[in-house]
Amino acid sequence: MRVKGGTVTRARRKKMIKLAKGYRGQRHINYKVAKQQVWKGWVYAFRDRKQNKRNFRKLWITRINAAARMNGLSYSRFMNGLNLMGSKLNRKMLADLAISDAAAFSALADAAKKALADNNQDFHVVTPATNEKEIKINVKAAKEEANADSAKPSDKNTVAEIKAYLDAKGVDYNSSAKKADLLELV
Repeated sequence: MRVKGGTVTRARRKKMIKLAKGYRGQRHINYKVAKQQVWKGWVYAFRDRKQNKRNFRKLWITRINAAARMNGLSYSRFMNGLNLMGSKLNRKMLADLAISDAAAFSALADAAKKALADNNQDFHVVTPATNEKEIKINVKAAKEEANADSAKPSDKNTVAEIKAYLDAKGVDYNSSAKKADLLELV
C-alpha cells in the first residue's frame, strides 16, 4: 500500500501559513512565498534584537554624557574616573541616575573627579551647555504653549485642532458643535 504524507505535509504548510498571518498579497496565501517571507522575517528579528541593544547603549551614553558635562566632566573622563574608583555601575543604571536623581549623579561625578586627581590624571573642566543642574521636561505644558501660540484656526483646520485652540483660550463651546459654529467662536 502506498503511504501518502498528506496530513504531515498539510500540517507543516499550515504552520508556516499561520506564521505569515498579516502579510500582504501572496505572502500570507501561497506556501512558497509565505515560507520565504517568514524566514526573512526571522532574519530581520535576529538582526534587530542586536540593533535594539546598540540603540539603548547609545541612548544611555548620550544621557550620561549630558549629565557628566553638567558636572564639568566629559563622558570619557567620567567613565575613567568611575573605573579608577572601582565602581561597578553599568551604563543603564548611570543613565537612570542621571535622569531621576541628579544629586546622586553629581556625587558620583565628584567622586570620579577625586579618583582622577588621586591618580595624577589631568582633566579639563567642561563648560556645560546650560547652568541648570536638573532638567525637567513637561511635555503637556509644552504642547499647551504650542497650541496657545499658534495662529487662529481657519476652515482648513480639523475640528479637533479648533477645539484644542478654544480649550487653550478657555472658551466654552458645545461638544457636539459643528465646525462652522466653532469657527465663529474663534
